[in-house]
Amino acid sequence: MKQKFDIGIIGAGLSGLTLGNSLLSKKIKNFILIEKNTHLKNDKTYSFWSGPGLFDIKKSFSVKPKKEWSQIEIKVKNKSYKIDLGSYRYACYSSESILDELYKKITKEGIKVERGHSINHVKKNQDGWEIKLKNKKILLKNVMDSRPNKIFDDKYPSLKQVFVGSEIISNQNIFDENVVTLMDFSESNKNVIFTYILPFSKNKALIETTFFSSEINFKQVEKIHNLNLKKFDIKEITRTEKAVLPMSPYIERKMEEQYFRIGNFGGASRPASGYAFTRIALWANQIKTKKEFCYDMIHHKENYLINWLDKIFLSVLRSNPQKAPEIFKVFFTKVPISSVIRFLSDQSRLVDYFVIILKLPKLVMLRGLINLYVK
Repeated sequence: MKQKFDIGIIGAGLSGLTLGNSLLSKKIKNFILIEKNTHLKNDKTYSFWSGPGLFDIKKSFSVKPKKEWSQIEIKVKNKSYKIDLGSYRYACYSSESILDELYKKITKEGIKVERGHSINHVKKNQDGWEIKLKNKKILLKNVMDSRPNKIFDDKYPSLKQVFVGSEIISNQNIFDENVVTLMDFSESNKNVIFTYILPFSKNKALIETTFFSSEINFKQVEKIHNLNLKKFDIKEITRTEKAVLPMSPYIERKMEEQYFRIGNFGGASRPASGYAFTRIALWANQIKTKKEFCYDMIHHKENYLINWLDKIFLSVLRSNPQKAPEIFKVFFTKVPISSVIRFLSDQSRLVDYFVIILKLPKLVMLRGLINLYVK
């Protein structure tokens, strides 16, 4: 016997659950959620900016942050640059708390959820899309697939963000709990490498080692990460996380008729930074505010100016990774922090684009632009 649904959402991660809740806001309930894991995992940390002129994500998701900070720090060649965020804040959330809240809202409405199922094949037939789940078949008119690609886009200037993180408790009170170390750069001629520190207290923090690279080499990242951890006199590692995210300005959202990609491989991840939470929240709000639901609006809307600027920036990072520390330093210290935050949050004003272009190093950015068209 076949079960029939208008929409099938593959993957109960942030994008899948957010889409499910957005469908409910439109009174659409004939959908099914399919997830390979049997339970939620606390294996991610979501971070984003909040403040004046930004979409209120906290209100939209009805969740409390794990921690908020009023200052950020950029470190280049062991020199620290601290930036006060003024009326803005940098916040982080545990994936478990957010996904659990979104999941409860879906199950409360009686939506069909199938957990513990890996989808190996989605078959197209005359009635739509067919998925086999053990002893039954699911027929779908539309498929929203949030699963990661096995193959990453290598078209210039695409990169990968590869990171390994450890939440640690130190034997000493070594952290300034009011300041996020957003980027502490290591010197490299091949990759952009930096350490990211979210301090939850004076002796507890999330330490992440991140590579912007054209390759995926977890062994190399883990090696440097383990060396980094030795600096913090660790008493205990409470949890770990690692992932690889696409940094690509080329996204194929519509795979086939009525089959869409969502999530990081469907445009949720910002090409030049990897930030995804804000894009997903804005995407969900777009769905909610439409008078009538249509399937063409499910994919993330593309801002062509941001995409073009991201291409130039990625071109610089890929061609001249050794220049990255100085560029990021200028970006965070010379550009007004309000413009920086709005730009990173996909909510820029025209003046923000103007001041960013004006302040960034002209020659290296021009070379990045030229490389886009001659590579």
